[in-house]
Amino acid sequence: MALKSVAVQGDASASAGSAMYTGATSGSWTAGPVTETKYDVLTSGGKKVIYKAECSFSFVGENSGGSAVTGESSVTLEASGTGLQGGSTFVLVDGESANDSYGNTVSVSASAILQADK
Repeated sequence: MALKSVAVQGDASASAGSAMYTGATSGSWTAGPVTETKYDVLTSGGKKVIYKAECSFSFVGENSGGSAVTGESSVTLEASGTGLQGGSTFVLVDGESANDSYGNTVSVSASAILQADK
Protein backbone atom coordinates (compact mmCIF):
# COMPACT_ATOMS: atom_id res chain seq x y z
CA MET A 1 0.00 0.00 0.00
CA ALA A 2 1.46 3.36 -1.04
CA LEU A 3 1.79 6.02 1.63
CA LYS A 4 -0.13 9.23 1.01
CA SER A 5 0.68 12.72 2.23
CA VAL A 6 -1.74 14.42 4.61
CA ALA A 7 -3.54 17.60 3.59
CA VAL A 8 -2.86 20.84 5.43
CA GLN A 9 -4.39 24.30 5.23
CA GLY A 10 -4.12 25.59 1.67
CA ASP A 11 -3.98 22.13 0.02
CA ALA A 12 -7.65 22.03 -1.02
CA SER A 13 -8.80 23.65 -4.25
CA ALA A 14 -11.97 23.95 -6.30
CA SER A 15 -12.60 23.73 -10.02
CA ALA A 16 -15.80 24.74 -11.79
CA GLY A 17 -17.72 22.18 -13.81
CA SER A 18 -18.89 22.48 -17.40
CA ALA A 19 -22.36 20.87 -17.30
CA MET A 20 -25.27 23.28 -17.67
CA TYR A 21 -27.54 24.02 -14.72
CA THR A 22 -31.07 22.63 -15.08
CA GLY A 23 -32.93 24.53 -17.82
CA ALA A 24 -29.89 26.39 -19.14
CA THR A 25 -28.53 26.11 -22.68
CA SER A 26 -25.53 28.36 -22.09
CA GLY A 27 -23.62 29.72 -19.13
CA SER A 28 -20.85 28.90 -16.71
CA TRP A 29 -20.05 27.98 -13.13
CA THR A 30 -17.87 30.05 -10.79
CA ALA A 31 -16.21 28.60 -7.68
CA GLY A 32 -16.35 30.52 -4.43
CA PRO A 33 -13.63 30.31 -1.78
CA VAL A 34 -12.73 26.90 -0.35
CA THR A 35 -13.42 26.56 3.38
CA GLU A 36 -11.14 24.08 5.14
CA THR A 37 -11.87 22.55 8.56
CA LYS A 38 -8.70 21.81 10.51
CA TYR A 39 -7.46 19.95 13.56
CA ASP A 40 -6.00 22.04 16.36
CA VAL A 41 -3.17 19.69 17.34
CA LEU A 42 -2.14 17.91 14.12
CA THR A 43 0.33 19.93 12.06
CA SER A 44 2.89 19.63 9.31
CA GLY A 45 5.39 22.35 8.53
CA GLY A 46 3.57 24.69 10.91
CA LYS A 47 0.23 24.27 9.11
CA LYS A 48 -2.83 22.55 10.59
CA VAL A 49 -3.95 19.23 9.09
CA ILE A 50 -7.45 19.39 7.52
CA TYR A 51 -10.29 16.87 7.52
CA LYS A 52 -12.95 18.68 5.49
CA ALA A 53 -13.04 21.10 2.55
CA GLU A 54 -16.16 22.78 1.18
CA CYS A 55 -16.95 25.10 -1.70
CA SER A 56 -20.07 26.80 -3.06
CA PHE A 57 -20.44 27.21 -6.80
CA SER A 58 -22.67 29.71 -8.64
CA PHE A 59 -24.10 29.34 -12.14
CA VAL A 60 -25.14 32.19 -14.44
CA GLY A 61 -26.54 31.50 -17.89
CA GLU A 62 -29.54 31.58 -20.20
CA ASN A 63 -32.20 29.19 -21.44
CA SER A 64 -33.16 28.70 -25.09
CA GLY A 65 -35.57 31.65 -24.88
CA GLY A 66 -32.87 34.03 -23.69
CA SER A 67 -34.12 34.27 -20.11
CA ALA A 68 -31.61 34.28 -17.27
CA VAL A 69 -30.91 31.03 -15.46
CA THR A 70 -29.06 31.06 -12.14
CA GLY A 71 -28.22 28.27 -9.76
CA GLU A 72 -26.04 27.16 -6.90
CA SER A 73 -24.40 23.94 -5.80
CA SER A 74 -22.15 23.00 -2.91
CA VAL A 75 -19.48 20.32 -2.79
CA THR A 76 -18.10 18.92 0.47
CA LEU A 77 -15.03 16.71 0.67
CA GLU A 78 -14.83 14.84 3.96
CA ALA A 79 -12.04 12.52 4.99
CA SER A 80 -12.91 8.85 5.25
CA GLY A 81 -11.32 5.47 5.02
CA THR A 82 -7.73 6.42 5.76
CA GLY A 83 -5.82 4.52 8.42
CA LEU A 84 -5.14 7.72 10.34
CA GLN A 85 -7.60 9.52 12.57
CA GLY A 86 -7.35 12.72 14.55
CA GLY A 87 -9.88 12.11 17.31
CA SER A 88 -13.10 10.76 15.85
CA THR A 89 -12.48 11.94 12.28
CA PHE A 90 -10.08 10.81 9.55
CA VAL A 91 -7.68 13.20 7.79
CA LEU A 92 -7.74 14.24 4.13
CA VAL A 93 -4.90 12.85 2.04
CA ASP A 94 -3.36 13.58 -1.34
CA GLY A 95 -5.56 12.75 -4.31
CA GLU A 96 -8.94 12.76 -2.58
CA SER A 97 -11.77 14.61 -4.32
CA ALA A 98 -15.53 15.08 -4.39
CA ASN A 99 -17.80 16.43 -7.11
CA ASP A 100 -21.43 17.15 -7.91
CA SER A 101 -23.53 16.21 -10.93
CA TYR A 102 -22.42 19.38 -12.78
CA GLY A 103 -18.74 18.49 -12.54
CA ASN A 104 -17.89 21.04 -9.84
CA THR A 105 -15.02 19.57 -7.86
CA VAL A 106 -13.16 20.01 -4.57
CA SER A 107 -9.83 18.18 -4.44
CA VAL A 108 -6.67 17.88 -2.40
CA SER A 109 -3.08 18.02 -3.61
CA ALA A 110 -0.81 17.38 -0.63
CA SER A 111 2.83 16.68 0.15
CA ALA A 112 2.92 17.06 3.95
CA ILE A 113 4.35 14.72 6.58
CA LEU A 114 2.24 14.42 9.71
CA GLN A 115 3.41 15.74 13.09
CA ALA A 116 1.62 16.01 16.44
CA ASP A 117 1.78 19.19 18.57
CA LYS A 118 1.13 17.47 21.90
